[in-house]
Amino acid sequence: MPTGRDSERLRLTLSNLDMPERLASGRVPLQCSSVLMEHYHTSDDKMQTVLEHNKRWSNEKKESDPSFFHKLSNIQAPEWLWIGCSDSRVPANQLMGLGPGEVFVQRNVGNIVTHHDMNAMSCIEYAVSVLKVKHIIVCGHHNCGAVKAALELPHTTPSLVNLWIQDIRDTRDRNIEQLRKLQGQAQVNRLAEFNIMRQVFSVCTCPVVQAAWAADQPLSVHGVIYALEDGRLREVTQPITGLPDLERYADHKRGVMKHLSGALLTRIQFERQLKRLQTESSTQEEGVEEPELGPLIGASSKPLPGPPGEASP
Repeated sequence: MPTGRDSERLRLTLSNLDMPERLASGRVPLQCSSVLMEHYHTSDDKMQTVLEHNKRWSNEKKESDPSFFHKLSNIQAPEWLWIGCSDSRVPANQLMGLGPGEVFVQRNVGNIVTHHDMNAMSCIEYAVSVLKVKHIIVCGHHNCGAVKAALELPHTTPSLVNLWIQDIRDTRDRNIEQLRKLQGQAQVNRLAEFNIMRQVFSVCTCPVVQAAWAADQPLSVHGVIYALEDGRLREVTQPITGLPDLERYADHKRGVMKHLSGALLTRIQFERQLKRLQTESSTQEEGVEEPELGPLIGASSKPLPGPPGEASP
């Protein structure tokens, strides 16, 4: 039988199992609600430890900079958007050496960016259009569980995660010849790099990103991988700062990005020509309709044929 503190915790837990319903119905007197809810919420030792750590951190921040929280509460003006994996070993601020308010963060399983994911698209839109971030980082990492699952998990396994990582599985299938030359962790890490390349191009083809470039808004997109074994970030792609960079990089990576490069170059060249025509609109006749630009990467996009053995995220 539990005794002492354990017994008291058990008594409080059993007596408060229906606490939310009792509070909602008004069956608990207002004057005792706060006391009961304090027991209800803070009886867990680990949660208490978290609250104590938070209090210590808050006090240390106020001691080093009395105006820190006042400034933080008024505005956020980060220059960076971090799109990374949900893995607990890859914390954005710590890896970049930046503090609260300096990085806008979007994380999900496998650092995936798809144009039908409203969470990712709204995050990118807010970061680019409202916060005016100057840099977007897509960060994957070594020994990624999502990437490993894309390599090993049967396609028919009933799981939401299995559905979510289909984008990585597509990248695996397009690079199967190169990946078969590797084994174990090397194979996982190489697919993680291919996945980063794919997601960088997905970010670059987001309408809000292309609109920012068309408006000459400073914006760079970077692809990096985090090595858990030494804590270092390493670039997987060169910085892409606009359509010319995207065109050069797509052309340079034609052997690596076979399913993207042909369509990508056509799209980029067309958009550059369209922008040039728009700047010369004063000499053009009125009423000429501009061709509509459809999405380059999405659920309906299909890989272009390429030489066998070439890799393509």
